[in-house]
Formats: sequence, C-alpha cells, structure tokens
Amino acid sequence: KYVESNKKLFSEFSGKTIVVTGAAGLIGSYIADLLITANEIIKNQTSVYLIDRDEKLLNERFPDGLSDKAIKIIIDINKDAADIKNVDYIIHAASNTSPVDYAQKPIDTIMTNVTGTKGMLDLCVKTKVKRFLFCSSVEAYGKNNGDTDEFDEEYSGYVNSNTLRAGYPSAKRTAEALLNAYAAEYEDFSYVIARIGRIYGPTVIKGDTKAPTQFFTNSAKGENIVMKSDGSQEYSFGYVGDCAVAMLMIIVMGKSGEAYNIADPDSRLLLRDFASLAAKASGTEIVFANQNAVEAAGYSKITKAVMNMDKLSSLGWKPMYKPEKGVKMTVEYLRDMWFK
Repeated sequence: KYVESNKKLFSEFSGKTIVVTGAAGLIGSYIADLLITANEIIKNQTSVYLIDRDEKLLNERFPDGLSDKAIKIIIDINKDAADIKNVDYIIHAASNTSPVDYAQKPIDTIMTNVTGTKGMLDLCVKTKVKRFLFCSSVEAYGKNNGDTDEFDEEYSGYVNSNTLRAGYPSAKRTAEALLNAYAAEYEDFSYVIARIGRIYGPTVIKGDTKAPTQFFTNSAKGENIVMKSDGSQEYSFGYVGDCAVAMLMIIVMGKSGEAYNIADPDSRLLLRDFASLAAKASGTEIVFANQNAVEAAGYSKITKAVMNMDKLSSLGWKPMYKPEKGVKMTVEYLRDMWFK
C-alpha cells in the first residue's frame, strides 16, 4: 500500500545505493522492507546495505538477504566499510532506544549516537554521499518549559545533563551538532534530521522495554495491560510505516540542514489512552504497578512531549494509519508472530 500510494517518491531511489543502519530495529527494518518491496513491484533496482551489530537478529529479520544481490548485510562496519562504495543515501537509524539500556548501558547509549554517528559521517565524506539522514528523537527537545503547547523544530527545552537519564537526549543533541560541524567543514555535505516521536508497530523487537511495546506484549498474550505510572503523560505517537515513509520523503524533498518532526498529528494521546487502545484490541483491562529501580532510572520523566507537524505536512506527507487501526494491527501481528 505504501509503495503503490507513493510511486513517485519511491522512483527517486531507482538504481540508487542506500545504507540503512539499525536495520534490524523497529524503524530501520521497515525502511528496508519498503525499499525491497519497491524493487519487487515497481522494479526499482535499488541496492540496499543493511547494517546492524546484532548479526543473529539481522539474519532472522532478512533471511533472504544473503541470496538477494540487491541486499547486502554488514555486521562490522569498521571491517567492511571499504566494501561500501558509490553511496547515494545513508539513513542512520542505529541507536539504543530501550529505557532499560539507558539505565544499564549508559555509556553505550551515548557513544552509539556520538562516535557511531561520526563513523557514518566519515563514510559520507569518503563516498561523497548525496544526502545523510540522522534519526534523532523528540527527546532532543528536552523538557517543555511551559511556554508552548507543541514543539516546533526551533524549540529547545531543558535537559539536566548531570543525570544518568540525560545520556540519551544529550547524545542526540550532540549528534545533531556534529552534523552541523561536518556541513561547515565539508562544502558538499548535505543532511536532514528526523526528530521522531513515540513510534510503534509490528517491527518492534521482542523484549523491547518501552512502555508501548510492553502494552502490546501484554495484549498479544491476552493479559491485562500493566501500566507503571498514572498514564497522564501526553505524547505524539505514530505508526512505524508512516514514519518510514516520512523519512524517505524528507531525505528526498527536505531542505538540507533542516530538522523535521515525525509523528501522527492525530495521535496526540495520553499514555493511558494509548494503553486503552492496546487493551481494547484483545478485550483486556489496564492494571497499575510500581516501577522497579532499573525502570525508574531508565524511563523518561517528561510528562508532555507533543510535536507540531506542520513542517512535514507541508511536503505533502499524510499518515495512512490512525492509532485505533495501527494499534489493533500491531497487537494482532505480534500475537501471530510471538505467541502462536
């Protein structure tokens, strides 16, 4: 559906070479699915390098990757970078995105975004890439200072850098600054930033510790949804397929050096309302429990993070799946994939 509805967009990648990092993850794997599907149904002949440090997960996710000449799987970018040549686009989606990792692997959380991003930027310079897309986060905005209802792309809120939980948003901010630095030093370097909201969908990795994934896991198992807060946090959510199409759109149509918010403008929801959609999908209920020490350290303390979507919408982007349908599809898919 996505490819058929956006043939003009996907035709821009015909005959091109694209690198996707974090290719086994929620968003990276969906982008790869879209590019592979475009090869199949509109004969794009796009070459796709899939990079992820989890070799087992990557090969499970793309079992035909090694036999398909258009798909090249790379595990160790430091060893195999020499094999990547004549790249048109790089989509850098690799990052720790799990709250438990924020608490238990804080160094890795920071360095994946900083030194990992630098490594990919050096590859950009080497291969003279046409454009680089960096996956940032709504968390880069920090805490709402109470002076706005929605974050637009120029907003900057407060982050207390002297805390463990600051590692993730601070690393995203640093990586964004690094893009600016490369653009200043390398004249032909072109980039865009995707500031991504609370994205959900069936490509989520089993065992992910984000609250929505736990809701889906409970629901797919036919269990009550366990909520570890009062659920009053207000966030911008979005379905993973809509997010992936938006990212491909901004890498082609976006203005170099600009950031673009990505979430569904109609999915501005309280966390408990999002949980209710997951419960409804399986006919279960919501129950409340206390966070353990690791969860308390890893979960965001931000209570409102709503994004303004006007900039992305001005490019002609429209989401395909509203939350009621997207959540229901996700629960049904995970039930079939994980618990049958």
